[in-house]
Formats: sequence, structure tokens, C-alpha cells
Amino acid sequence: MKVDPHLVPAFPVQFSDLECPSCGKGSPVPIGLAVPGSNVLGAYRCDNCGYRFYRDLPVGFAIDHAIALGMDDGRTFYQGDYVHFTMDPIAKGSRKKNMAPVQVERRVERRYDRVILLNTLDHLYGHVLLKLWNAQHYLDAHPDLGLVVIIPKGFEWLVPEGVAEVWSVELGLSRMLEWHSDLDDTLSGYLKGYEEVYFARGYAHPEKDRIDIARFTGIGPFPLHEFQALPPHITFVMRTDRVWHRWRFEKWAARSLSLFGSRALRDRIWRIVQDRRMAKCFDRIKKEVPALTASIVGLGAPGRTYHGMEDLRSPNMDVERERSWCETYARSHVVIGIHGSNMLLPTAHAAGCVEILPYDRYRNLGQDLAVRNNDIMQLFLYRFVDEYASPIQVARHVVSILKDHAAYSRNNIKNVFGHE
Repeated sequence: MKVDPHLVPAFPVQFSDLECPSCGKGSPVPIGLAVPGSNVLGAYRCDNCGYRFYRDLPVGFAIDHAIALGMDDGRTFYQGDYVHFTMDPIAKGSRKKNMAPVQVERRVERRYDRVILLNTLDHLYGHVLLKLWNAQHYLDAHPDLGLVVIIPKGFEWLVPEGVAEVWSVELGLSRMLEWHSDLDDTLSGYLKGYEEVYFARGYAHPEKDRIDIARFTGIGPFPLHEFQALPPHITFVMRTDRVWHRWRFEKWAARSLSLFGSRALRDRIWRIVQDRRMAKCFDRIKKEVPALTASIVGLGAPGRTYHGMEDLRSPNMDVERERSWCETYARSHVVIGIHGSNMLLPTAHAAGCVEILPYDRYRNLGQDLAVRNNDIMQLFLYRFVDEYASPIQVARHVVSILKDHAAYSRNNIKNVFGHE
């Protein structure tokens, strides 16, 4: 079998670089695999004390946040830094398995006897997307191995060309962290047909500046070399669950309304507030850049159109809608939005962004951005503002990106040693 730090061996030799969680000794003997959802687990028996347990393979978040689960006594062992959202659901699920049927569609594009499995199942939209972007590395680095992508049904359109198989799982994202016995049985059955199996590491935060987004969406990103030549366009990426608030009390009121009131009422109120802030921001930018046009995307009913802003919001999401949004991002000099996974596809296609960053997300700075540059232009094209930043403050950054780009790129990219 191949020896590669980005591959986890599964069959015929299974990863076993671990200790028994019960006695802390011995060399656990692999006795099987389990793929009941987002977790990929090896089954082991300790050759010292006989303890049988499941243990996360070093895949996805389990690289740093692994858990071991007693097969017979149900004990839980945290083997890495504790993170509740990845560890608690699988621990609970192992004790109370979901026996309901799970539909899996297996699409075989080309047959391989030796394969890499990339498990992208996760409970969050952005996590699925980031894991999927790992596919580019495995397709390019291991052409001799077939890449099999395990993916939620709604993301199937993003699977790149060249994969060997797609295993599409018909299951809501919120349920991906559970232990689904039927899903495990189905996927384990598929695995029996291969001579050699590896799991992709499925890094939660792959190097985004290396991602060729057109391989995933079929839509080429904004051509950076034409930044100054193309008509100026910006896109607001809005969401109703995380709002561009004016001040701290307003944010507190929104959360209180969500907990003790009507979510629909909350959405209507803050939609009005947010739309007004967008309009004010757009008007201020347009005073400085008269040729500017703008779009609005996000979940929600389309609203009023302001001075050329096209409102592409929709209450429902489907493949065609998401693809059309990607086309909008790809013609945007700047995308503007609240921190979150909603910014991944916009920044993967647009030239730059201004992100409104809540203070409780500082530790996640940049994780939701598909930064396309690996030079000083990162600092220029990707801006962050406080969560209570005014429309005028946001507008100033956008105007700077649009009007100062020529001078900044000339001084820092063109007129330097090494430029040809």
C-alpha cells in the first residue's frame, strides 16, 4: 500500500497507530470499519486486555478531535482536544443507533480496484464544501487511484470531473452527525468490492488559494487581470439568521426575539433594517463610482430594487439558483457579507470582499473566505470590519478597493523585483 501523510490506510492494512483507550497499552488489532455518517471509525480489539472499541480515524475534524467508544460497555474516551459539536453527537449516537433506512445513490463513472474515499458528510454547509475541495488534491496527486466521493445529495452538482464514483446520501445535514446503522451497512457493503482502500484526510481547512473553483462549479472566477477593465459590480450576500446590526442592543433584541418570540417576525423586522443599511451603503459607493451596479443574494423573498441593485434572493435553494448566484459572484469586484459559510462560494469566485466580522468569530478569521491570492494583494482585496460597522464605513473600504486597485497593484506587484 502507498505511504502518504495525506492518506489513511483502511484495507487490506488498516490504520492502527494508536493505544488502547482502556488500558493504555498493547497494539490494538483492527477488526473492521464503520462509516455511520460524518465520522469514519476503525473497530479494534486490544491484544493486551481484550477491550473492543471504535476509534475515529484521523479524518476531517477527527485529526485533532478524535473519540474512542467502547463497543461493549459504551464508554467514551476523548483522545484529542474536546469539541462538543463533533464528539458529543457520535458518542450519543453509538449508544442509541438510528436504525431508519438511509437512501444512497451510487454512481460509477469509472471502475478502479484501488480507491481513496473522501467523506464530505457533515452537519454544516461550509464544512461539506471545504471537505469537498480536498478532492482537487487527490485527483491530481494520485491519478493511479480512483477517488470516491461520499456527499450529501444537495451538493452532488459540485463534485468535480474525474472522480471514479459518487455516493450520494439522501439525508438532511442536521442528521449527519448521528450514527446511522443502515448507512454504515450500505457503505461497508460497497467497500468489500475493492482490493485496496484509503480514506482521504479531508482537511477541514484546505489551502484555498490553490483551489480551482471552476472544477467544482463549472464557473470561472472573476478574471483578476481584468479588474480595472470590467464594469464595477458588487454583490451583497445577506442572511436572516446572522444580521448586519446597528448596535449591540439591537443584536441582543434579535436573539431574544428568536428565543421567546416569532422567528418569522424577527426575520421581517431585521430584513427591513438590513435592507436599509445595504441601500445606504450602495448609494454612498455609487456617489464615488457612478458606473457601479450591484446584486443581492441570499435566502429570503426578493425585495425592493435600489438604483440598479438586482435582488436575486430566493426563499428556496436549488441547484440552478445556486449556480446563478455563482455566476453573479464571478462578475463581482467585491462581495459584502456577514461572516459565515455563506461567504465561501462568493469569495471563491469574486475578486475581493468586505466581511462584517462579529467579535465572537475572531478565532475563525478567514476560515470562511476562499482567498484567491497568496501575495500582498490579500491585504488589499480582503477587508474586515466590525460587526456594528456603519454603511459608510463599509462603503469606504469598497470604494478603496475599486479606486485604488490600479495604484496598489502597480506599486506592490508590478514595480518589484521578480516581476516579469
